[in-house]
Amino acid sequence: MTRSLLLLALLLTACVEPAAEEEPPPVEPQALPTVQGLQPSVDLDPSDDVAEYAMTVREGSVELVAGQMVEAFTYDGMSPGPLLQVRRGQLMRVHVTNDLDEPTTVHWHGLRIDVAMDGVVMGNIPAIAPGDTFVYEFTPPDAGTFWFHPHVRSNVQVEAGLYGALVVHEDAALAPSVDADRIFVLDDVLLEDGVIAEESSNHMVQMHGRFGNTLLVNGQEDPLSIDLRPDGVERWRLVNTANARTMVFRFPGLSVREVGADGGLWPQEWTRSIDELTLPVGARAELEVRLDGDEGSLEQVVLALDANNDVIEVPVDRALVTLDGDAAASDASGFTADPPMALPDVDGADEHVLAVSAVNGADGVTWMLNGRAWPEASDWVVDQNVPVIIEVQNDLGPEHPFHVHGQFFSVLERDGAPADERGLRDTVLVRGGTTVRIATDFSNPGTWMVHCHILEHAERGMMTTVEVVP
Repeated sequence: MTRSLLLLALLLTACVEPAAEEEPPPVEPQALPTVQGLQPSVDLDPSDDVAEYAMTVREGSVELVAGQMVEAFTYDGMSPGPLLQVRRGQLMRVHVTNDLDEPTTVHWHGLRIDVAMDGVVMGNIPAIAPGDTFVYEFTPPDAGTFWFHPHVRSNVQVEAGLYGALVVHEDAALAPSVDADRIFVLDDVLLEDGVIAEESSNHMVQMHGRFGNTLLVNGQEDPLSIDLRPDGVERWRLVNTANARTMVFRFPGLSVREVGADGGLWPQEWTRSIDELTLPVGARAELEVRLDGDEGSLEQVVLALDANNDVIEVPVDRALVTLDGDAAASDASGFTADPPMALPDVDGADEHVLAVSAVNGADGVTWMLNGRAWPEASDWVVDQNVPVIIEVQNDLGPEHPFHVHGQFFSVLERDGAPADERGLRDTVLVRGGTTVRIATDFSNPGTWMVHCHILEHAERGMMTTVEVVP
């Protein structure tokens, strides 16, 4: 090649621009499944990596009873607060601003997360002071139905309206095929002259906790109205957020299969058809629901006195279900997945006793575990991943929904007989005069609260801690 031709080739090469690399198409965020019943909070992060929310704790007016506004503590002006959602294994970030005149926290009831995010004020974990914002950040390892509430003056702040639901969605392959996924946040509130009653310390409240005179579902006294398609099937998530009321439900006109509890959906061999469900304070239930005929209901059973002062059962409708005859027949198959769920191994497990007691002093009733009332806690230290059988001994009359933070457990026995209470739990009802044995492997390290979830009992001393050493 001559020198002139070489120069021409170099010039031509310099004028040719390299082909531009094609940018990959933007990734559309994967929408979360719809859960009906509560207003969902808006995810502030459009990526799939993070579910990010902001909530403000403030006073506001809410319509608990039709046509009647009530002053309450709220999350973003709502009680229950907005529905928070995240996928299992996804990072969750919640900015919580406190506009109350008193400190508060958010405890994520049932989540096995880092203890620094548990919302309990102890050690170097502070409350959220008035005017401050705290950012909770964690990655839920378990799918299921959970809830959140303060762990500061809980008996007052929860009763005043501070509670809400959190759904951690399972992998799509494990999710039931249903026509609707619904959440039922169930509570009672004590209204006096149209306002939430002030904190009471009378003897009955100290002994049994605070019972309300108005039953609520998703923040309303009126029952929910639900239309079900022909051959339809729905997933119902029930959450008991009351201060003290153990809730009993029946399902006239419905076919109900219990498919999960606190720790999420069960393997198929554990599922069962039920006509009645007892739900302790703090506990959750996962149900598959079908309609038998044209009408059915979710019915809460309340004990009352008749004219002869005899105790009777009074059914109260919490949801009315009607067949939608104009809708197309459903082809949903319900819950057909078979997710694994390993229960704690009890072979060679250590044993620990927690004995309930109480004393009546000048300040009223003080509740204790192993002879100590909070903030004095027992010296209970365990190694991580070492199975422990906990025997809760309740020799007194009142019942106690026993709750362990940061861990799941299985219910083994009641008064020496095997307990048919399937799945993993974080709350178990210990009735008066009974002993319950549960098993956990303490998989989550940290110093964790253990307490009665009758909030008045916890505030009057029935709390302790367990230190789980890595």
